[in-house]
Amino acid sequence: MGNFELNGKTAVVTGAGQGLGKAFARALAEAGAEVFVMARNIERLKKTAEELAAATGSRVYAQALDITSEESIEKACRSVVEKSGKIDILINNAALGRSDAELQNETLETWNQIMNTNLTGTFLMMKHVGKVMIEQGGGKIINLASMTGMVAVRNPSVGAYDVSKAGIACLTRIMAGAWSRYHITVNSISPGYYMTDINRAYVKDHPEFYEDSLKQIPLQKWGKEEDIGNIAVFLASSASDYMTGANIVTDGGYTVW
Repeated sequence: MGNFELNGKTAVVTGAGQGLGKAFARALAEAGAEVFVMARNIERLKKTAEELAAATGSRVYAQALDITSEESIEKACRSVVEKSGKIDILINNAALGRSDAELQNETLETWNQIMNTNLTGTFLMMKHVGKVMIEQGGGKIINLASMTGMVAVRNPSVGAYDVSKAGIACLTRIMAGAWSRYHITVNSISPGYYMTDINRAYVKDHPEFYEDSLKQIPLQKWGKEEDIGNIAVFLASSASDYMTGANIVTDGGYTVW
């Protein structure tokens, strides 16, 4: 199982203060990587870093990041390189969730906020981390797409979020080809429904949504955070060295129907 070890690797995880981002950071740290967790809420992030470091024994650092600001991204990348000298792994997880409005009622402001965070933010992180990886001779980039970028889910709130995730999957494929000559692999993960703290609170208030979703998932359950963390370790490790441009769908089978 040595191919799955990340000892000596430096990883960056955006949107890592909670939810899937935190799960990714934990999984990478458990595999031996030094991890920089990034998000806007620095106080929550510091607590996350302390918790993960204590639980895994790996070095975990908190770094403030505004994914919509290129200046903030440049500063964050410099900070990582100054401290560790490299960036081996990037997980682009930071994103805004789905709007409550149907498309015909969506405001341009909300549309732009979601697109700027999810798609443009992913582009900017890839741009600046990619420069570091090109200079050092390689790296692994993992982008977070979504099953909603592949199929139209039965949910009244659709639009910018779904389009942004489809764009991320497309960006992944394009850059996998473009950066292969630099020994950079670029893959994406498309999650379905996962029982994060945020989603747990949502389904508590909307039990009908949860029950209806189970009818559409062949495995008849939502995913667990630790399950998707293992997929990130695979894509970040040498076990996936011959994989690039791929999109791993982890949706309990939602998209097969």
